[in-house]
Amino acid sequence: MGPRLDNLNSARIGSSRAITQLILNLVEGSPIKLVDGGEQKRCFTDINDGIEALFRIIENRDNKCDGQIINIGNPTNEASIRELAEMLLDCFEKHELRGHFPPFAGFKKIESSSYYGKGYQDVEHRKPSIKNAERLLDWKPTIETRQTVEETLDFFLRGAVEELGNK
Repeated sequence: MGPRLDNLNSARIGSSRAITQLILNLVEGSPIKLVDGGEQKRCFTDINDGIEALFRIIENRDNKCDGQIINIGNPTNEASIRELAEMLLDCFEKHELRGHFPPFAGFKKIESSSYYGKGYQDVEHRKPSIKNAERLLDWKPTIETRQTVEETLDFFLRGAVEELGNK
């Protein structure tokens, strides 16, 4: 989770926010760029799961969180960026608002140096340890990636259709 909320305006070239970037490509009808083939694996956490954990940290029951490092994440929601893109595409093609947007423009493999710039080094695999969150907060994420993708896509598509109607 980052310190700011995502929107389609934050999804621009060079952004590392995968879901909003992929949705922007679908909405604009531009090719989905898979940096280095999209093989990088990430664990995706639903905002509702993240907020629940954050509230428990802030609550700090019995001061258990004092001086502790607590990762918020969902290690069971692991997928490659390509798998995420394919899931988003599947949800997009089935969405009731699909007809408002251009045809899918395909996938395009792109090198990380041309997307992010020279010297960029990506981590191929990120998987958080949530042992402290489980132990100290009695917290475990519950929402699967597909549900998160469907709800996030729906939110952005409805916003895009509304924006198109206001132009």
